[in-house]
Amino acid sequence: MNRRGKVRIGFTTGSAATAAAKAALVYLLRGLRPQRVTIPAPEGRVRLIISVHWPDVFLENTAAAQVETARVMVRKDAGDDPDVTDRAWIDAGVRFISGEQNDVAIHGGRGVGRVTRPGLPVAVGEAAINPGPRRQMERALLETLCHCKATGRVEVVVEVLDGEALAAKTFNPRLGIEGGISILGTRGTVKPFSHAAWRETIAQYLTVARAGGRQLAALSTGGRGQKFLEAALLRDYPNAAFLQVGDHVGFAMRRAAKQGFSTIIWGGFWGKLVKMAQGRPQTHARLFSADLPALADLAENCGLESDLAAAAGRANTARHALEIIRHSPSCAKVLEKVLGLALDHCRAWSGTGPGLELILFDYDGREMMRLRDHNKWKS
Repeated sequence: MNRRGKVRIGFTTGSAATAAAKAALVYLLRGLRPQRVTIPAPEGRVRLIISVHWPDVFLENTAAAQVETARVMVRKDAGDDPDVTDRAWIDAGVRFISGEQNDVAIHGGRGVGRVTRPGLPVAVGEAAINPGPRRQMERALLETLCHCKATGRVEVVVEVLDGEALAAKTFNPRLGIEGGISILGTRGTVKPFSHAAWRETIAQYLTVARAGGRQLAALSTGGRGQKFLEAALLRDYPNAAFLQVGDHVGFAMRRAAKQGFSTIIWGGFWGKLVKMAQGRPQTHARLFSADLPALADLAENCGLESDLAAAAGRANTARHALEIIRHSPSCAKVLEKVLGLALDHCRAWSGTGPGLELILFDYDGREMMRLRDHNKWKS
């Protein structure tokens, strides 16, 4: 964030690779070493200006074919987005072979993952360079050939320094992308805290899971919730597709139902569950807070003592409200009511197809309650 409080827009790994490839091609065609280049976005008329880095040894020669390879690097800048690839070095090695027709070939090298499962935008066996970045690179390189009045084949190999280590912090291993990160970017830029990027990841993972024959989607908001959910379910459902959906529970429910999962289970904690019971398909704290006075009224209608209900309505957080409610003999009735309302909303989000179950965990992982839609349950 800058001094005026505005967020910084970053650029994608696809844009980084495109800028590096264009700078390398400019050198091969004109002998120039630009410090920054202008590139197109994958779609539309937007253009980006990105700085590039020339390593000490940037030119290689393939003796057998007498073809030079120019290598340029770009440091990925995610702006104010919390991205594991922020500040990563994206490297493009480019060869140009003069010919009668223009052609661009794009490959993935070290640190770029390779797809091993169906259901992704990239075919099995191919480098995990998505269609958007491929179009972006092709467009930038063909523009450069035209501008330099050159014709021929451009071969690009994209690499990522420490890409395999970075990939371990992403969804790639679970998506069946091995050996590195993906080169992504539908717009070319990165908007801070991009909900769209998370939803795209959810959609891709569910597609891959269904393509692999999974029937049960087990959803949680984060890593701790998934750990507890796996402990609760793996014995009975070893083939379940476990997925962290963050705050996008409504989207994940709709998408899983659309993909044809026969059963959807959500497992997590009280705060998110209260928001779901109050009809919030998106549970991010900055967008929606739990309505604790409404929760207190509901609890009192379930038999919670008036003094405890009043205290719950004044609680600092939903977790604090739960600590208050647990002092009452009516606690179980309150939990069941909240889970029931949340289940009703999950049914509205998922439609009539899949069986549904909600599991409420205590913050130490103990299962507090689970509720199943018996009419639709499919084991």
